[in-house]
Amino acid sequence: MSTRRLTRRRLLESGMTVAAAGATALLTASQATGQTTQAPAVITRRKFRAWISRGDGRGRTTLQDVTLRPISGRQVVVRTEITNLCYSNATAVLGQPNAPAVTAPPSVLAAPNGARRMNDMAVIQGHGGVGIVEAIGPEVRRVNVGDRVCVSGTPQCGSCYRCLRGRSDMCQFLSAIGADDLVAIGDLADGTPVYENSHIGGLAELMVTPEEWVVPIFTTADIVGVGMACSCVSVAGLGAATSPNLAPVEPASSVAVVGCGPLGLSAIQGARIAGASTIIAIDPIRARREVALRIGATQALDPNVERDNLPLKVRELTTWPTDRLWSGGRNPAGRRPGAGADFVIEAAGADQFPPRLEAGPDPSGIQPMVHAYQMCSLGGHVITTSLVRGNITLPGNLFSIGGVTHHGGQAGGANPMRDIPRFVRFVEKGQFDARALATLVVPIAQMLDAYEQVAYRATVTALMTF
Repeated sequence: MSTRRLTRRRLLESGMTVAAAGATALLTASQATGQTTQAPAVITRRKFRAWISRGDGRGRTTLQDVTLRPISGRQVVVRTEITNLCYSNATAVLGQPNAPAVTAPPSVLAAPNGARRMNDMAVIQGHGGVGIVEAIGPEVRRVNVGDRVCVSGTPQCGSCYRCLRGRSDMCQFLSAIGADDLVAIGDLADGTPVYENSHIGGLAELMVTPEEWVVPIFTTADIVGVGMACSCVSVAGLGAATSPNLAPVEPASSVAVVGCGPLGLSAIQGARIAGASTIIAIDPIRARREVALRIGATQALDPNVERDNLPLKVRELTTWPTDRLWSGGRNPAGRRPGAGADFVIEAAGADQFPPRLEAGPDPSGIQPMVHAYQMCSLGGHVITTSLVRGNITLPGNLFSIGGVTHHGGQAGGANPMRDIPRFVRFVEKGQFDARALATLVVPIAQMLDAYEQVAYRATVTALMTF
């Protein structure tokens, strides 16, 4: 029998062999369970088209070629299939006088090699979209190459203080969308670095975003329906009506929706899906009230007709069958006449552009928000979703002891990883009528014309396809 001298080298070699065998076994096991580590695809210097906002004034946004930079870390490259042209992004895209300035991050302006001027910064606008994952950074775990995903308007890390307490709509990454936090994802032909609005972009053939903004959606449903359900407006509307993070609509309840743009119309459908018995749609634009009645509203009101009587009208429409208090009734002669809506979802917002169709009584959006609070039942819930100009004033006693609970949050309180796949399921099962909201679908070259219609509220929703 032959023997080998035991040395430290042979012990180390033996240990390395065992470790290698163990690693191979672990890799085989991980492959069997689908938990493999992926390397990023080779996409360096790839060119793609994007709508770039640069400088100030009308004409600031043009379709240009961008050269993609290499990705790393938790970055995900998504080939865009469809994206929503969001109203809240209209001034930035169209370059109206009140549009936010396109400014370079302080780190760029302070670069030692000569800071770029503010107007040299190039930004891809847009609030997300739906597409196919083409490449991922080495640290990405949430998605695989080839997945269809929603690039959400709201991120979800799942680990921060707010995510852990059920408020993913206020994830810590929302604070990481300021100018100094943006990362250049490409370059223009003249060498100008290209950034994305809020890390997500959308008005481009490719989106490059951290995985916290990406939600995998396993569906073969119609892309227009999926794109509508995954848009920031539908997520906010459906979230406001159904997400347990805020105040989900209850079966047989009464709901008033103030504002019937795509967000409000999504909330109306959410209320219908949740089983509300009375759904009151409120909007100055007749065509939108008509859409609301087709998709689930039981009544529709024009604020230009009702004016300051609007809260009382809603309370009249929601009066309970009995006022016998010992029999579960509501007393119409009590602290306020009428019952009031159990849930009020405010989705009006301020006018960024003068509407070409019927304008509402208050372009600042303040009056609709105050009315939303006043038309709510005592002990009811008000969910606010919109952007207004100015401060609201409420009756002090109603605010302090009226029992009305106010819920505010990003994206209607939706939890992206939980709720967006649910909303896609609504489309698959025919519960959410996306086509009624997707009133304009255009190719990339027609984006600016479509955004004009969105800005002036001549259409309900515009989607851009690739």
